[in-house]
Amino acid sequence: MLRFISTVNKRSISNIVKNEALNSSKNRIVSKNRASILLVQNNYSNVKLVQEKNVFINNNTSFISQNVRDKYSFSSKNAFLDEKEPKEAELRNEENEKEPLEAEVLNDSEEGSSSQNQSSETVIGQQYTHEFQAETRKILDIVAKSLYTDKEVFVRELISNSSDALEKLRHREVSGEEIIDDYLQPEINIITNEENNTLTIQDFGIGMTKDELINNLGRIGKSGTEEFIKNIEAGNSDSLIGQFGVGFYSAFMVADTVTVYSKHSAPDSQGFFWSSDGSGQYTLAEADGVARGTKIVLHLRSDAKEFSKTNSIKSIVEKYSNFVNFDIKLNDERINKIKAIWTLPKKDITKEQHLEFYRFISNAYDTPLYNYQFQSESPINIKSLFYFPESHMEKFGMPRLDSGISLYCKKVLISPKMKGILPDYLRFVKGVVDCEDVPLNLSREHLQDSALIARIRDLLTKKILKFLNQISKKDEKKYLQFFKEFGNFIKEGCVDGNHKEEICKLLRMNSSRLDSEDDMTSMDEYIDNMPESQTDIYYLVSPKRDFALTSPYYEAFKKKNIEVLFFYNVVDDGVLSHIGSYRGKRFVGIDSNDVKLDDILKDESKDSKDSSDDDSEVSLSEEEIKGLERWIKDTLVDKVSAVKESTRLHSSPAIVIDNESASFRRLMKFADPSRSPPLPKQTLEINVKHPIITKLSQMRESKPEVSKLIIEQIFDNALITAGLIDDPRSMVSRLNDIMEKAISDD
Repeated sequence: MLRFISTVNKRSISNIVKNEALNSSKNRIVSKNRASILLVQNNYSNVKLVQEKNVFINNNTSFISQNVRDKYSFSSKNAFLDEKEPKEAELRNEENEKEPLEAEVLNDSEEGSSSQNQSSETVIGQQYTHEFQAETRKILDIVAKSLYTDKEVFVRELISNSSDALEKLRHREVSGEEIIDDYLQPEINIITNEENNTLTIQDFGIGMTKDELINNLGRIGKSGTEEFIKNIEAGNSDSLIGQFGVGFYSAFMVADTVTVYSKHSAPDSQGFFWSSDGSGQYTLAEADGVARGTKIVLHLRSDAKEFSKTNSIKSIVEKYSNFVNFDIKLNDERINKIKAIWTLPKKDITKEQHLEFYRFISNAYDTPLYNYQFQSESPINIKSLFYFPESHMEKFGMPRLDSGISLYCKKVLISPKMKGILPDYLRFVKGVVDCEDVPLNLSREHLQDSALIARIRDLLTKKILKFLNQISKKDEKKYLQFFKEFGNFIKEGCVDGNHKEEICKLLRMNSSRLDSEDDMTSMDEYIDNMPESQTDIYYLVSPKRDFALTSPYYEAFKKKNIEVLFFYNVVDDGVLSHIGSYRGKRFVGIDSNDVKLDDILKDESKDSKDSSDDDSEVSLSEEEIKGLERWIKDTLVDKVSAVKESTRLHSSPAIVIDNESASFRRLMKFADPSRSPPLPKQTLEINVKHPIITKLSQMRESKPEVSKLIIEQIFDNALITAGLIDDPRSMVSRLNDIMEKAISDD
């Protein structure tokens, strides 16, 4: 579309050119469809272009005369006429004036398109300078230079303002109010210009009047959105983002000068020009050629040239403003193509949309195992969508994962890796939380109401844990796949201190009742299978299942067919210690002093006494047992704190027990292998019916040297069984001595 605006004041042409024929095809363009445009030759001046409303030139309209063509560059492509009533303009010349025609060439887009790559605005009339009301240059400096952490957020702020302006226009249309330029699309256009180091952001929203420019841009902390919401008598204002009080002034973080052109959507509205360098003053004037809405031109500083680059702006828009309600075009290309599906009903979201959205927000390429959508309007307005990935990178020794939750406020990103919105142990979860009630500070970068955030975190955590519990029952096989990948995160939650009962329901572990190490059971299933007389939940931490099944600690439980839970991770001791109990049942490690075997083994002890006369095993008298215990304690004086007869052993000669020492030592070594705590003295339990122990009792006086080597080896073997030995190489020389003695004796 080609259009001319004369630089002279708008007035009627008083004198008709006398020496030029009216029918000269060389000096006029006649629209084939509806209208003609008056042009003059270059040797005449003060010609007024008779401009009718929405005049457009048709595609095949002929070019103007050579004299005018030499001065201006025109394109006849895509020109068309949009006049409602056909009109003709007369060709007129002024005889006495010799000044050339001065006109501004406008390259507007087609009707229905909103892209304006070249400036079409012209300042007219006097420019007035105003002071910012109730603010000082110092406050402006704070807003522009100190308030925001990242400079790039100015793009988010300006786009959010544009989105609000379009929402206000939409409300005006729904209310039946007349608007101008109704062919303009409700979209946001961004133009980057590296050559001129500028960035332009334009919307075709409601625009601003002169008073609104003064009130909204002339006062820091006032955007007009809050007042607009108060004035709405009907309709829904939820789409308005608001809270952008100082958002506009974030532009001065990167711009030396900010220029604004704005025209209100009401009929007969005048366009205005607004400009400021952020020094405490701004300039205001009337302007022509202003489209409905608001255009902001940022003349970027020399250290902010990156924001004139297309790729930089595209990345920022996709990061912060991808989900606003309107199309965002960057240099005529739409860039926000992915929908904010967390706002849609669950049934309306396809698998393809879930996959596309997950990969967008997580920057990943896998397919999530689960997705969970939660929406609530009371007591807190929340829309959220969570994804549970297939795998994570921490298991490969990569750094600790950051939070995978992005916090939004009305579809505008507040924080891409929001800490505290979920507990840290759920950091593997990806997704978005959109909360209109979230309390933000002035820059909208930090949360202010910690109590409300705690309520949000507690609510979302309960919902996620409940969801995981539900799916674990629906598809146990798929859930086991999830737990094997993220089980350590769930166990970490047990140490968190909150929701222990819910987290315990999610734990899975191996058991002595199961057939293989790959099979899993749950806490609830274990308790349901317990005999009525059993009051504790028994467990054993071991490197692998084979070691657990052959452990001397498991012997008594195996003989009585009592199920024991097997854990294979060094952190499991600490996890179960923090949990303490579940459903009123204590967690008791079978390698600890807490094991109470009296009730478990009382029937066995009775049977053992009844059959003592027929027992072929050599047993020691009470006196021999006491004497052996004293000798062992004296021999291992630096290693044991007590020696006593064991009631749990059957096929092993001895074990060491010390309340939580094995658990504590493994955890400390796992946390810092270079700083293993010193090994405390242990309690040694001996099986007085075992052949090694009975033989040792007999030979300790006749062969004291060999007996000393043997009891030291028995003790070290017990430490190995308990997982407490630091360096087994220390036993090699002793074993050689024992073998040498054995050979010599033979």
